[in-house]
Amino acid sequence: HCCFSATSNSILDRAIDSEEAQHKDFLRLQHVEGYHELSAKTKIFFSTAVALWDADFYVKVDDDVHVNLGVLAATLARHRSKPRVYIGCMKSGPVLSRKDVKYHEPEFWKFGEEGNKYFRHATGQIYAISKALATYISINQPILHKYANEDVSLGAWFIGLEVEHIDDRSMCCGTPPGI
Repeated sequence: HCCFSATSNSILDRAIDSEEAQHKDFLRLQHVEGYHELSAKTKIFFSTAVALWDADFYVKVDDDVHVNLGVLAATLARHRSKPRVYIGCMKSGPVLSRKDVKYHEPEFWKFGEEGNKYFRHATGQIYAISKALATYISINQPILHKYANEDVSLGAWFIGLEVEHIDDRSMCCGTPPGI
């Protein structure tokens, strides 16, 4: 039950301060906000969350994603007995080497020949990781490499570990028909 504030001393920030005083439901991270800082934010978030809360799972959700908490809780409950689990809408897209495209990967050469695809990883809109994986991120934060895209970075941190990747299609975000 946390959210992020990207503002500093603005009207929105004061409104968040007021809500925080009343409900105690915000987590503020000390970091520079920006698209190319999302991988760093992810490391800071999981490290902070593990330090503050003892949970079976830690879930990252974009602020524009609506979550059915009952479905999410049921999904997590089904995997509670697994020690190292990474749950999300798994994908594997092309590694984009051209600088003029939105999801350009400056380190494209590390993924092999031009035209190769990324390894399987959860889309960044919503995913859950077990306590053991969040703890791993917290402990190893200084040496975990950050790629251009946060979802690729998270997947890379787990690729060489004994981690069960769960491709849960209910966590795939899309535009509903007619919108």
